[in-house]
Amino acid sequence: MCCLWDCESDAGRFMKVLLELLGDACRVLKGVESLSEFRPESRDRMRELLSQLRLELDRLLDADAPVDPELAGREPFLQRALEAIASQSYGEARGVLAQAVERFPQDFEFLSYLGLIAWEQGDLVEAERSYRRAMEVVFSEGLNTAEVESGDDPVLRAVEGRALCLYRLGELEAAQRHFEWLGINFSEQYIGCLFLAGEAYHRMGLLHEALRCYEAVPVEPAVLYNRGLALYGCDRLEESARALIEGFVANIYVATTLLGRFGYRRPCTPGYLGSETYAEELVEACASLWHGHPGSVRFMERCFDHALVQAHLQQCGEQGGTRLLQAGESGVETDAFLEQLHDAGTLQSMARRVIQRLDA
Repeated sequence: MCCLWDCESDAGRFMKVLLELLGDACRVLKGVESLSEFRPESRDRMRELLSQLRLELDRLLDADAPVDPELAGREPFLQRALEAIASQSYGEARGVLAQAVERFPQDFEFLSYLGLIAWEQGDLVEAERSYRRAMEVVFSEGLNTAEVESGDDPVLRAVEGRALCLYRLGELEAAQRHFEWLGINFSEQYIGCLFLAGEAYHRMGLLHEALRCYEAVPVEPAVLYNRGLALYGCDRLEESARALIEGFVANIYVATTLLGRFGYRRPCTPGYLGSETYAEELVEACASLWHGHPGSVRFMERCFDHALVQAHLQQCGEQGGTRLLQAGESGVETDAFLEQLHDAGTLQSMARRVIQRLDA
């Protein structure tokens, strides 16, 4: 029996003409170096037609490509898992993903999603295991930037996910290694990981390494408070006092929460970073660091209660609203805003006088 396209039907004649037209078009285009060779009035239309032709060619070629039965079998799993995740049905999603991983044990996407779901459910051990298995699919011999396509590569989220799990599980050295690798090699997307690497060093008692990381990240209250604490641990008291004073201005509520001063204080810095919510989250995460350094909370208290510091905080609180209006509330960076409230010379002088008072 003849194929429909081989017979002299209307469809067959149409296909014959189409093949001839495509052949002629290919021969003509083969001799064209660029669209600039076309007349200006034809150039835009030619660009539009070529773009449409490319889309249709890609569609037809993709549709005709052989389908791997194994890959085809994974799509229903992925669709069901994503639908469950979207509806926050994490138990259902985890069950689907567990089945998917059993069938496709080397599938990075399934393993990574399984790590995410386990994290959301608070199962850190399973989350770490899944993220580790996902990483092993990509990295044959440990962390290697050559295996990463770009800063948006999903494998980096798996590395970050595993690092967070390791940190929560107390595996600080491994967590630090992952965080620092991300922060150094992919700083545009993961510079904040250097702060977490600093915290891991800090908890391990490696204060100089912690300071190196803290000093490499953008200024925000958490950085200032932790840096002040690390400097105190290194007996660099004047530098510690200066960092803490900056921290008080950046978010006064961190200090009042750690010190148990729950009366109202006017914030010096606007937005979330200067808010009570930020302070509560930071204190919950870092209170053990502060209480783990003998004398550190008392040192903070004496810095905070110094008359010069209190006067400075009051002045900054009064100036903050005016400065904010002048700068415009959107896009005000913490370090830039702090520079408007006090200069380096003022801070250094104040810190020196605070320490002199403590030594007296």
